[in-house]
Amino acid sequence: MKFKLKGIIKLSKEVPEAEKDIEEFLKEAEKDILRRGVPDGQEREASHIKSWKLMGDTLKLEMESGRRVRAHDGLLRLKKPLGQLLGPRYRVGVRGVNVEDYTLEMDARGVSEIPGLRELPFVEDADISEGTIRVRFQPLDESELRKHVVDRVVKHALSLVESSQDLTTRVTRATPGEIVARSEKREFFFDGDPTEEAMRLGWVKKFPGRGQWFYGPQITALHRALEEFLIERIVKPLGFVECLFPKLIPLDVMNKMRYLEGLPEGMYYCSAPSRDPETFEEFKNELIINREVPMDLLKRGLKDPGYVIAPAQCEPFYQFLSHEVVNVDDLPIKFFDRSGWTYRWEAGGAKGLDRVHEFQRIELVWLAAPRDTEEIRDRTVELSYDAADELELEWYTEVGDDPFYLEGRRVEERGIEFPDVPKYEMRLSLPGQEKGVAVVSANVHGTHFIEGFSIREARNMNIWTGCTGIGLSRWIYGFLAQKGFDTEKWPEFIRKRVEGVEAPRIITWPGKD
Repeated sequence: MKFKLKGIIKLSKEVPEAEKDIEEFLKEAEKDILRRGVPDGQEREASHIKSWKLMGDTLKLEMESGRRVRAHDGLLRLKKPLGQLLGPRYRVGVRGVNVEDYTLEMDARGVSEIPGLRELPFVEDADISEGTIRVRFQPLDESELRKHVVDRVVKHALSLVESSQDLTTRVTRATPGEIVARSEKREFFFDGDPTEEAMRLGWVKKFPGRGQWFYGPQITALHRALEEFLIERIVKPLGFVECLFPKLIPLDVMNKMRYLEGLPEGMYYCSAPSRDPETFEEFKNELIINREVPMDLLKRGLKDPGYVIAPAQCEPFYQFLSHEVVNVDDLPIKFFDRSGWTYRWEAGGAKGLDRVHEFQRIELVWLAAPRDTEEIRDRTVELSYDAADELELEWYTEVGDDPFYLEGRRVEERGIEFPDVPKYEMRLSLPGQEKGVAVVSANVHGTHFIEGFSIREARNMNIWTGCTGIGLSRWIYGFLAQKGFDTEKWPEFIRKRVEGVEAPRIITWPGKD
């Protein structure tokens, strides 16, 4: 838990000559006033003054703390002794204390939403990202601080987090986010932004649709080279057979997956046009005359949404097996698909080439006995390590904190079996960044889809499903982030596959350096 505060102490008048004494006072406060009551060894949890500035009759401070002597309490502790210092020496009083900006950060792994938190009194805003909840308070005056309104909000927020934690945290027998494997350190040959450099060189061009790109010849050649390499190193050794999966998924299939309950705001919905020639004739006439798309007429000509564009890529596999009976002796069934785009609506989260709405993956899916299901998943991860090492890339793997199939389950329903570790996520390190880019998502679903799609074993033996997504678009991003765009720095077997590929000459694009 971390508190970050910007506050002020208001003085009765300007006192520039006291600046040196104030500096000494704040240094001593770090050692004494702000440490009182803090157990030995927990000093980092106490209030710390990050910066301060005397501006006229106002002392501005930035403070941070953990759980002990929270930042707002630390600010209040400074008021009286500061007045005792300034009063006798400079005939200056301390009129009051208030907080202009205050943010609370706390762990919220396994939580995607906390209903009601934004509506709490004194809360300006709240959001959750990457397992951390951030609560921003409204400006607070001294009386509100002394009434402990912040502490009450924190206590209530903790209770909301606990009640909102989804199934992931409860079923995972390891700590979500724990790093379980790591490569050796590698030399990075690039320290810029891969997206900006790819645009500058003409490897990609922004497409009008948000989170979409036009991928030019060079980056496409790299894409195909990495795709074939990963198939040779990961997919073929494990005996997966290629299929072509549909990408237009009926809502009924998504409902059986529980995806509509878990992440309804993360998908693109599709509507078929109605057979209404008059509406579309009116639509065409309006378009011709006004030169603008008449959205009201277009909506009138569309049926209710009946599909989503595949957000997970594995959806057709479970529907393929729906209501079928298998014999465990004939398992595993192992398919893979690489036939097209996957689509997710990232809203404001879309950025650059690493977080897009439209991306390419190799999707591995399988049905097997429980132990075999986990062994297949683990082998996909291990072979991914070997592939990354052969590419001379730096990587690490962590226990996933957001298995996609658990988004729609808030409770552990009777009869549903879950693996000890639902998800492993492998990431390629990004130069200068703490968090790498996820390139492999390896999941075991237990009986989640077995039950949802009524898949049966002939003798009622236990069977599970699993899937591993190999994010080609992300592999490319991580590769370029580490290796850069000078192909001489690339592994020779990749360089040979892309040599000689050039973009067409266009006078106005990509422009000069």
